[in-house]
This record gives sequence, C-alpha cells and structure tokens, in this order.
Amino acid sequence: MTDLDIANQRRGWLVVAIGFVSLAFTFGARSSVSMVLPLWQWQLGWTGAQVATGASVVFAMMALGSPIAGNLMDRYGGRLVIALGLAALALGIGSTSYVSDPYFYFIFFGIVGGVGQASVSIPIVTAVVSGYFNRLRGLAIGIAVAGASAGQFPILSGLGIMIAAIGWRVAYQVLAVILGLLTLLVLLTFKPPIQKESNDLPAHSVHDDQLSDRLKHLFGNRTFMLLLGAFTLCGFTTAGVIDVYFIPYAISCGFTLIEGSTAYGIHGLGNLVGVILFSWLADQVHRPRLLALMFFLRALTFILLMFIAADLNVMFVFAAIFGVLNFATFPIIANIVATNIGVGIIGLTLGLLFGGHSLGAAVGAMVGGWIFDLTAQYYWIWWLSSLLAIFAGIFALLVNENRVPRGNGSPTSP
Repeated sequence: MTDLDIANQRRGWLVVAIGFVSLAFTFGARSSVSMVLPLWQWQLGWTGAQVATGASVVFAMMALGSPIAGNLMDRYGGRLVIALGLAALALGIGSTSYVSDPYFYFIFFGIVGGVGQASVSIPIVTAVVSGYFNRLRGLAIGIAVAGASAGQFPILSGLGIMIAAIGWRVAYQVLAVILGLLTLLVLLTFKPPIQKESNDLPAHSVHDDQLSDRLKHLFGNRTFMLLLGAFTLCGFTTAGVIDVYFIPYAISCGFTLIEGSTAYGIHGLGNLVGVILFSWLADQVHRPRLLALMFFLRALTFILLMFIAADLNVMFVFAAIFGVLNFATFPIIANIVATNIGVGIIGLTLGLLFGGHSLGAAVGAMVGGWIFDLTAQYYWIWWLSSLLAIFAGIFALLVNENRVPRGNGSPTSP
C-alpha cells in the first residue's frame, strides 16, 4: 500500500467505529417504538393505528430522504450529513419525550426523527466507509454496518431496563443526550479521506451524467426493478412489522417487556451472523437463488412466530433465525447491483433501493396498525407478511445471474 492508502486507512478505522456506534443508536431509536407502543396505548390512550402512523412517517421520510442524503454526501461529505442526521434524531427523540398528543409525535418522532434516520442509514455509512479503503474495504464496511444489527442488542436491552426502571420519557431524554454527544464526536473527529492528486482521471464519468439520465437508466433496467420489488416487500416484512409489532406481540403472548426486548436483541446478534454468513455465500453460489431462498425461509419463520406463546425458548429461536435472514439480504443485493448494474452509480442505486425498502416499511407499519385495530390480534399481520415474503422470493428468482461463482468454469445464467 502507498503512504496515502495507509493514512486514509487510519482515518477510516475511526470512521468505521463511529459508523458502528451511530447505526447502533439510530436503529435502536427506531426500534424502540415497539417497546413503548403498549405504554403509549395504556398511558396516553393512543390507538395502535396512531402509534403505527408515527412509525410510518419515519419510513416515508427515509424513503424520500435516502436519495437526497446520498446526493448531499456526494457534494458536502459524510461528516456533515451524519452529524446533521444525529442532531435531527436527538431533537426528534428528545422532543418526543414530552408529547401527549399524537400529532406532535408524528412531527417530532416521524418527520424530524425521520430526517435523522435517512441521513444515518446503511447505504450512507456504506458509501462513506468505502471511500477510505482500497484493501479490507469489505471487512470495514461489514464491521460498520454491523452496528445496525449487533449494536442493537446492548442499546435495546439498556433501553428496556431504563423504561422499566425510570419510565419511557426519561429513557428517551437520556437517549437524546447520547445522540447529541455522538453529534459532537462526529464533528470533532470525523476527517475526510485524503484525495490523490492525479492528472490521469478519465475525462468523463457516469457521475457527470444528468440525474434524470441515471434515473431513466435505472428504472428501465430489469434487474433494478426486480430488486426494487423484492426489497420493498422486504421492508414490509422486517422494519414495517417485526420492528414495530414484535415486542407488543410478545407482551400479548404473556412475556415481559424485558423478555421481549432481550429476544429482539438476540435478533440483532442473528443479523450479525447472517451478514457474515450470507456475504461469504454470495461469493460462492448463485446469488439470486440464494436471495430467493432467504425470502422463502423468512416466510416460514412467520409461521413459527405464531407459536412463540408456548415457550420463551421458542421466541428466542424465532428471533435468532429471523435475525440471520434479515439484514443479510442487503449485502447480497449490493453484490448483485455491483456486477449487474455497475459501481459507477451504486450510491444512487442503493439509495433508491433503500428508499423502496423504507416505503414498504411505512406501508407495513400502517397496515399492521389498521389490522390490529380491526381484529385485536396480530396473526393476520404475520400471515400477510409470510405471503409477501414469498412474492419477494419470486422477484429474486427472476433476476439473472451474470457472474461465475468461485470454482465454476461457466456462468450460471445468461
């Protein structure tokens, strides 16, 4: 490696650590809705649909904001975008701790917090970290992104304990203070990568194309549209329903808040295992088939979810299996995008795909609240999610594989 690569890598590992912690608290803040949902219903008299609406607003803001945040990052750098995102999230969470009216919850947690969620997201952190590394790029990205999964275990467990001990309002205020301190940490320590001075850069890059041309190219691309469909349904079945309704469902099955939040933390550890396992498998096998298999297995886990009331261990087993199959879809999709669409517009592509995922999550949270208010149970939500996971698997199967897996001598698909 050159001296420049070594210098950037040193800066990059600090950014990796900051990305890990930022994603842990960002995703923990979003997932906390499932822990406080029953309390808001009991203490504030809110309906399930009202609580779900706030979560849906978050996902809608992420759907709208992810491509915008990516564009701002390209222009002004990751330091500013991530710092503003953490500040917005701190303001949204802190303000939510004082609300009693659901409409202020929609504004502070949904809109303001949603801006933060869009700015501190997996695609943004992936793009930021990748700029510091030539070697060990995959490892660095994997560690940083793991904060969104494994990092949630201590965050959610700690929040669950604080909520049980001091109440959700004070717990949210403590979380807001931590997010504010993280904002200062980013501003004080986050240094951009050192740019190489070279006169040999290409005269034209895909980044020079008009945004409208790149969007037209993507929305006319069969692979992109299939992945968009699959990842949108993925958002419905994960962030839309599991992140919002798993802990309330666990409580309705007779488990305590701490038991439910512990199970969700196990789900986060499963995410870490799944990201490592399936990222490795994606280099060995037919990627669309692997992605489809994950969606089909996810459909089966929703059936297992309906039987967790029988035993606490069954709930923990579900959480672990679902976690393994959850976040791991993103690196496989990013892997497919890199070879089928190209790295030249991978930032915009992943931002749009993540926007679709967020839109699916918004619909899932809204539909889930409506179904619960109508039926007073969660089973229909799980059945619908199982069906949509099957459709996501079908979309994945229709994607062409254009890469030769290791050990094979010919492409696996035209």
